[in-house]
Amino acid sequence: MQMKCAAAFVAVLAVSMFAGCSEVSNREDFASQISHKTEREVERFAGKPASVDSADPNRVIWIYKGRTFDVPTRKTDPETDVVFSRAADGKLHVVDVVFK
Repeated sequence: MQMKCAAAFVAVLAVSMFAGCSEVSNREDFASQISHKTEREVERFAGKPASVDSADPNRVIWIYKGRTFDVPTRKTDPETDVVFSRAADGKLHVVDVVFK
């Protein structure tokens, strides 16, 4: 019985630790941290997106789910779109962040 309780505790602890890996940020902090960054830099800060719209290779959109929140309402945004555009250096850089 004690072994099962200990195993359950360890499992809950592990889930809690991994849940913290995709930190939720307020809109302003999130946008300022990724403004003008490359794909690699955004991934380092925000993690992998839930999905990617790359229909236009010069305008790629990374879609995050539940990653940001609105400070006045304290409500989590269901979706945050990070819009990249190809810059003069040939790399994609963030040009806009849209909170939905």
